[in-house]
Amino acid sequence: MLFSVLALSSLFWAAPSAAIELTVQSRGATLAATLQLPTTGRGPFPAIVLAHGSGRTTRDQMRWMAEPFLSMGVAVLTYDKRGVGGSTGTYVNVGTARSVEVFGDLSDDALACVAALKARKDIDGARIGLGGNSQAGWIVPLAASKSKDVAFLVITSGPAVTVGEEMEYSRLSGDDPGSIKGLSDAEIDRRMREFKGPHGYDPVPVLEKLSTPSIWIEGEKDRSVPMVQTLATLDRLKRAGRPISVVTLPGAGHALYNPVTGERRNYWPDVQKWLGAQKIIGAR
Repeated sequence: MLFSVLALSSLFWAAPSAAIELTVQSRGATLAATLQLPTTGRGPFPAIVLAHGSGRTTRDQMRWMAEPFLSMGVAVLTYDKRGVGGSTGTYVNVGTARSVEVFGDLSDDALACVAALKARKDIDGARIGLGGNSQAGWIVPLAASKSKDVAFLVITSGPAVTVGEEMEYSRLSGDDPGSIKGLSDAEIDRRMREFKGPHGYDPVPVLEKLSTPSIWIEGEKDRSVPMVQTLATLDRLKRAGRPISVVTLPGAGHALYNPVTGERRNYWPDVQKWLGAQKIIGAR
C-alpha cells in the first residue's frame, strides 16, 4: 500500500510549534518521538498521536499530517516506526501471514505514546486521539479497542477490508510494482468477489464493537484500498449505530487528490468541524 506525501503538499498549513524530543518504551522497543505543542492558546492542550502508513516511516514523513492539527490548537506526537530511524525494535513489512501479530505490536506502540501524553501536565488526558493514513486505518482502531484513553480517531485513506483483500485489490488495480495492468473496474470487482484468501488481519470485528468516534477521509477512486467494499462496510457500521463519519472525495485517489485533473480538495476544514462537534477543540 503506497501513499504519496508530496501529493498533499499544497494542503500544508504553516504552523510553527515548540518541539520536545521524547523516548517512549513499548514492548521491548524504544520509540524516538517528537511532541509539538501549538504556539497559540494555553494548555493543557488536546493532542493526537499519528501512527504510520506502510513502509519504513519516520516522524519527519508525518509533517504533512501534523501541521493542520497544530493549526487547530491540537498538540501532535509523531514517532519513528519501530526498527526505523531512531527507534529500536524490529521492522516487519506486513503481509497476510504475520499481520495480526505485527498490527498488535504497532497498535501497542501507538498506545504507549498515548500513555506518555497522558502523563504530561501540558496535555489534556481526556482529549487524546489517534490518527494516521493508509495502513494506520487498521492500526489505530485496533489500538482504540484496547484502551479507554483514546477519545477520537482521524483516518485518511484507511481500509475497512482484510489485509489480503487490500493486497489483492492493489495487485489487480495496477497500484503495486509488478501488478496487473489494464483491467476494467468491472473485471476487478468480479475477481475481488471471487477472492478466497489468504486474508490475514480482518478489521471488521474490531470496528463492529468500537465506540470511539472516528472520521474517515477517503478517495473515491483509490487504487490501493478497495473503496467500494470499504465505504459499504463503513456505511453499514454507521447505520448500525457506530460513531463513524465519512468524507468521500470525488475522483480522488489514495493520495487524496484527483490524478487526472490534479484537483486537491482541502478536507481539513471537515476534520476541524468534526473535532469541534466532538468537543475536542472549540467549535468553528
